[in-house]
Amino acid sequence: MKRKKKVAICHAQVPFVRGGAELLVESLQSELIKRNYDSEIIALPFKWYPDQQLVQSMLNWRLTDISESNGESIDLVIATKFPSYGITHPNKVTWLVHQYRQVYELVGTEYSSYGHSAESLALRELIMRYDTNTLTESKKIFSIAHNVTDRLRKFNRIEAETLYHPPKHVGHYYCSQFDKYILSVGRLDTIKRIDLLIKALKNTDSSMKCVIAGKGPERENLERLVASLNLENRVEFLGFVEDKQLLELYANCTAVYFAPYDEDYGYVTLEAFLSSKPVITLADSGGVLEFVKHEHSGIVANSVNDVSEAINKLGRSAATAQELGYNGQLAVDHFSWDHVIDQLTATLR
Repeated sequence: MKRKKKVAICHAQVPFVRGGAELLVESLQSELIKRNYDSEIIALPFKWYPDQQLVQSMLNWRLTDISESNGESIDLVIATKFPSYGITHPNKVTWLVHQYRQVYELVGTEYSSYGHSAESLALRELIMRYDTNTLTESKKIFSIAHNVTDRLRKFNRIEAETLYHPPKHVGHYYCSQFDKYILSVGRLDTIKRIDLLIKALKNTDSSMKCVIAGKGPERENLERLVASLNLENRVEFLGFVEDKQLLELYANCTAVYFAPYDEDYGYVTLEAFLSSKPVITLADSGGVLEFVKHEHSGIVANSVNDVSEAINKLGRSAATAQELGYNGQLAVDHFSWDHVIDQLTATLR
């Protein structure tokens, strides 16, 4: 029997935290196995604070040997997000999810603790050298979105090819109706800017509600915001939801709000579009704008007031929401794992 090619997927895992990166590596492993590869996820715990621990996380990947396992060669290594691409292997391919954004494009924003002190600049220089040196060891470099590709070119002068991929439940999304609620899906972090949705809801038709699916450190702050605006009867926090309920929520909402700051890729956009629902986003939401086109497949807002107007517009006209959602579906329904796997495994042929 012909030996299956062994493919290791390298992933930096924050313990007890799940998000898009975890869905990506799990889906990638599943798709490789479907195509008769022997695939394993190799995850090392990642902690970014204090700075010494961050450097240790980088070093851990650099010193990990996965050239072989139990006497058998590992044929291909696919690295993903920082600092997993520090792994050394003769056949390393990187599919870049994101770098350590806090020392790149987030410097100077509320989403980064790094500034222009000597310590911050030294750490930033160390990470940039690490990224440039280890990424360029890759036989091929891909990224998950043009936004990630553009950052890599801007900060590290490294070129990458963008590989879009479908979300986890591709083939199972559907559209049922346009109930009077805006859906928000994802981890409750400040960078996701769910607070703007809640503030916007205050100035919309009272028939419109907001359903928030996901958990995270910002939940208590968001709940306090809801209470301060007297929106307890119009905002529902669901926490983590199972897959079946998630699909139902997409299928029945009026629209999906997804407006993180400078997002890498964003499964939520694709999930909304595959459910034939329009997306309300912001003009600085990064990778989301690779798919959402203003008043064609969603609404691109510039302020909280714009978000309020978008909610009213779509809430008052299911026909408009349906048209925009249909256009969104056409934009992404051709994404396939076949092309992704072909590209990532090309060095094996």
